[in-house]
Amino acid sequence: MGHDPVGVSRTGRLVNDVAIVGMGPTGATLANLCGLYGLRTVIYERSTEPYSQPRACHLDAEIARVLQHCGFEAELHELLTESAGMEYIDRNRQRLFNFEDFHRQPLLGWQEDYVFLQPELEVMLRDGLSKYDNVEVRLGSEVADPTALLADAKYVVACDGGGGRTREQLGVGFVDLGYDEQWLVVDVMLRREPDPPLPTIIQQVCDPARLATFVPGHGTHRRWEFQIHHGEVLDVWPLLAVWGVTRDHGELVRAVPYRFHALVAERWRAGPDGRVFLAGDAAHMMPPFMGQGMCSGVRDAANLAWKLAEVVTGGSPVELLDTYESERRPHTEAVVAMSVAAGQTLARLAADASDLPTPDHPDPLRWSRLPGLGLGGEFPIGHQLLQPDNLDARLPLGWSWVAADSSFSAPDDRAVIVEPSATYGKTAVLVRPDRYVAGVVNYTGVVN
Repeated sequence: MGHDPVGVSRTGRLVNDVAIVGMGPTGATLANLCGLYGLRTVIYERSTEPYSQPRACHLDAEIARVLQHCGFEAELHELLTESAGMEYIDRNRQRLFNFEDFHRQPLLGWQEDYVFLQPELEVMLRDGLSKYDNVEVRLGSEVADPTALLADAKYVVACDGGGGRTREQLGVGFVDLGYDEQWLVVDVMLRREPDPPLPTIIQQVCDPARLATFVPGHGTHRRWEFQIHHGEVLDVWPLLAVWGVTRDHGELVRAVPYRFHALVAERWRAGPDGRVFLAGDAAHMMPPFMGQGMCSGVRDAANLAWKLAEVVTGGSPVELLDTYESERRPHTEAVVAMSVAAGQTLARLAADASDLPTPDHPDPLRWSRLPGLGLGGEFPIGHQLLQPDNLDARLPLGWSWVAADSSFSAPDDRAVIVEPSATYGKTAVLVRPDRYVAGVVNYTGVVN
């Protein structure tokens, strides 16, 4: 992949294309994608080791596909465990309703939901950067002023989390979307399975005495989240004893109180000439009931990386970068709203177990309970391209057409891949580098 003319900073150093602040899952994914697209990239991380605690623990098919795109398909089969879904139960552990009543086919090439251990995923992402000569990793580096990085980089992306300094230094506030609760997050590594016998499905416990969540994690990892009532200091082991778990059953890895927020940054682009972007928790935070916090950050990275590459290489005007926030913000706000609603359903059913929701289940062909991007046009525009038989391995790095048969003649010079089961009737779809469908054309050449 070519570059615009090489620039030199006022310090005499080669100008990087992208500087990334923070090497958690969002920043590390972005760095891998920037490496893949050939961008000169430097990533700053204040810690010298991967995050040691199992904080994020869920990802979905789209995120697995992004990581596949980064070259981690083989590793993912070892690091991921398919999730059995989620149910809401009452205080007596009786099912109130199942979040989903059908099993979606792996339309994106991956199952709908997985659980994992964050430290293992972070090691994978960090190790992946070693294959890129165009990516420099600076561990133990505290960034005092993100805008100062623009002296040696064309663009800066802040992935330093909700508690990071970049957003505040840029003078960007959070918009409160109306959720603020204290919960205790507890992680246990069992010494053996299946002792004690625990559910194999995520459970949202609608107990009026205390709302709770249980997540059967990857391997022997198990997670509980308990609502904290005002002024409480909770003792972990009595809470776990209700589930039949004692000190003899496993190691307590973490018991940390968290404020579950619903926050979105006022703007996602700031700094001189708008050359600093926010991504991941620096741009948004949400309660964990849908398991979409880390997923949303990885989606940010996938959306932004190819756009930076096109702008840097001169393939698209700088205005393309405006679409990062215009596409990602509405999608994220919708996901935050779903996460808040999932938490509010806990409280509502705890008060009245008969007040069951009647969700409109999406068409399975639309692969996901999450919304698509607002790109205009009808489905499948704004949704991810189907991926039968590892189709992504045959797609080019950039844009392409995927057609139902070889009779399709592309209206531009982009590559054409013939794959009938990835299209919708006798059509061809225009696929962006991030695998979203940007347009649909029928065989008479009418573009939607």
